[in-house]
Amino acid sequence: MKLVICSIKDLASMNIRDALLNILDFDRTKFGDYTFYITDDIAIAEVDEDLIYADYIDIRLSKFIEFDEILFASRHSSKDKRKIFSVHVSGNVDRADYGGKPYSLAKPSPITIKNYVLALKDKLNRKPEFQFTLEATHHGPSEISKPSAFYEIGSTENEWRDEEASYIVAESIVEAIRSNRTDWKIAVGIGGTHYVPRQTEIILNTDFTFGHNFAKYTFNGLNEEILIKAIELSNAKYIIYDEKSVVSKIKNLIKDVAGKIGVDVLKTKEVKEKPS
Repeated sequence: MKLVICSIKDLASMNIRDALLNILDFDRTKFGDYTFYITDDIAIAEVDEDLIYADYIDIRLSKFIEFDEILFASRHSSKDKRKIFSVHVSGNVDRADYGGKPYSLAKPSPITIKNYVLALKDKLNRKPEFQFTLEATHHGPSEISKPSAFYEIGSTENEWRDEEASYIVAESIVEAIRSNRTDWKIAVGIGGTHYVPRQTEIILNTDFTFGHNFAKYTFNGLNEEILIKAIELSNAKYIIYDEKSVVSKIKNLIKDVAGKIGVDVLKTKEVKEKPS
């Protein structure tokens, strides 16, 4: 069972919930303070809290329903007001300004992320003004032990209210959950801006997917302990780094970690030259 978590405090989240309810036949039930909508393989949990502060939500909801993965349906906010569909894993390198704990990472779901991205890619022509992008690991909740990721609509209220955008995300979520494709190559990404453009190109066009991604702005906090943890949580066999933004200190860190735990290291250029 995969669990989609939607917050009543999040307009985009509620609209994605509504689209899911129209796409599939759910049975509605109430357990404790939570409302659930349940099918054979997908459930929706409706919560009354901001998703970025929902640490330990997997433990809390496991008291009422069995599930093995979380998909957070969420809004994305940004000052640039770009129209995007985005996906990322939650967690913090160094400080925890927006939920979670410092130096703490949620467990990613890179296979579902990949299948979602490919499902979404086929639907982008329905909203040509929107683009897809991965985002670097950021904000809470970091204290999530089940595989999870954020599936978002950005970046203003206009986009959060967009019904077609909500349906695109909802349909892609269902297709990702029900996909049988699991043979993707999993990597941890390092480098780039917050929207990790080279990793985005890779997930769209090759047989690689990503768990955690660490943007250049995290380099002051990125260390051996958290990089190893990211690789282990992501079940990654590769580190893929953006050679145009990774400084020598981080290159040395990558080399040391790869040698210690036995993962392969690739530059983004090398991956882009070998499409699937």
